[in-house]
Amino acid sequence: MSPYRKLKSSDWTKSLLFIGIYVAVISVTAFILLVTYWFVWLAIVAAGLFLIVLWHKKSTAYHCPKCDNEFEISFLTDFFSPHGVTKNRGGWTYLKCPKCGNTTKMEILVKKKEIATEAEK
Repeated sequence: MSPYRKLKSSDWTKSLLFIGIYVAVISVTAFILLVTYWFVWLAIVAAGLFLIVLWHKKSTAYHCPKCDNEFEISFLTDFFSPHGVTKNRGGWTYLKCPKCGNTTKMEILVKKKEIATEAEK
């Protein structure tokens, strides 16, 4: 049994909520800080981006369509890799499979919560 599952609507809602909060914080703080304290605003933007990528890295894995390998990637790979969405509400990241070497759009999977709680015990 795989420790990962396909994306659900609740995963999309959660992702959009996090991104929406991030954009709202950046927008509000831009009006307050950008002219005088631009360096503080840049720190807020960088910290928020770091937290979103860290959350994404810790909660997702990837599926290779060629060899069916399921794997996780590093923070920097997640940060710099191109990401996108398909018409059927699936997400993808352009990666190289560590098993077969295939470089393509890998399907995004979500880590199951039961596995994460068992690992913490």
